[in-house]
Amino acid sequence: MKAWYIAKKDILILLKDIPGLIYLFITPIIVIAVASFALSNVFDSKTEKFKIPIVVNDNGELSKRVIEELKKIPALEIEETYELNGKKKAYTEEQVKKEVQTKKAAIVIPKDFTQNVYSGTEAKVIIIEDEVDRIIPSVVSNAVTQIVSEIQRDMTKEIVKQASAQMEVNVKVEFKKLASDNEHKPTPFESNVPRYAVMFVLLGTAAAAGALVEERENGTLRKILTLPINTLSIIFGKMLSCFITAIVQCAVLFSVGHFVFGMWLGKSVLGIILLVICTAFAASSLAILLASICQTRSQANGISILIVLTMSALGGSWWPLYIEPEWMQNLAHITITAWAMGGFNDLLVYNKEFSSVLIPSAALIGMGILFLTISIQKFRRSYEK
Repeated sequence: MKAWYIAKKDILILLKDIPGLIYLFITPIIVIAVASFALSNVFDSKTEKFKIPIVVNDNGELSKRVIEELKKIPALEIEETYELNGKKKAYTEEQVKKEVQTKKAAIVIPKDFTQNVYSGTEAKVIIIEDEVDRIIPSVVSNAVTQIVSEIQRDMTKEIVKQASAQMEVNVKVEFKKLASDNEHKPTPFESNVPRYAVMFVLLGTAAAAGALVEERENGTLRKILTLPINTLSIIFGKMLSCFITAIVQCAVLFSVGHFVFGMWLGKSVLGIILLVICTAFAASSLAILLASICQTRSQANGISILIVLTMSALGGSWWPLYIEPEWMQNLAHITITAWAMGGFNDLLVYNKEFSSVLIPSAALIGMGILFLTISIQKFRRSYEK
């Protein structure tokens, strides 16, 4: 019975903490909703299709058949043209290689495809694929392979009817990686280390926000303000400790990834350093913002975890951003995670130069400045009365 009284006391305390009680249920509901919407494309064929560019260098009937069959596949939206200066132009092989980074796969029907099939010469359909993300390339590969097999089977039947046994149908699917042979072949670590580094840096901000709110609750901040220190110094001091912690955390995770697991650091280590600094700045500014708007430690913990988990799910820490519906991909760019992951992917996965992280870094700095500005105003209203 004594154990029951202790349990009853704790339950009553929890029931009195209405904000904490709300976050206890709201957080998992929101995360479940975000995850379900994000993965809706994987489970529902009626949702947005994967847009796949195609280069058609052959005007024969079999090429047209391939295109017609591809357009019947529910998961794919075949694009034969792209828009340039307000005009539609047919895709070239050079153009689709640029598109593969975002659309993950492209199809090329070479010149004389139809003629080669009829003459018994080797004919092939080429799939250019992103070698990092395998979901869309797998869908395209299965579709093209099935269509090619059907063409080969039908042509073989036709040959048998015409008693042309000496001719063989030789249609193949050829796969080309987006990266050239002399470039680094990505491993899971180039994607996973940044993903989880960003998520755990943000989780660190949740802890920092909670600690700062606790100091305000127990009167520590009031005592500090009796010293010859202004509010701005306190804010920057708290932010600096969070910022340094985030930098060290990223440094350790990237070092372990590189030296223990052999993770490649790309062409620009300086780009990684810049992105880490900007991510840490945005995350530490977010911690101060959360501390400024939360009234209790339980509120800070609940809101922080809710924001961090939502950012991680929405912004690309849990799965590739491209599998989300288009509206969610656009919405994701209000998060720290999406900008940070976009920059890290460009450097580590797609082998880009330092210049590729300038826009993501600017976005992260902008977020940090916005969070910090709001925080300073909130703290000044609270303590400079």
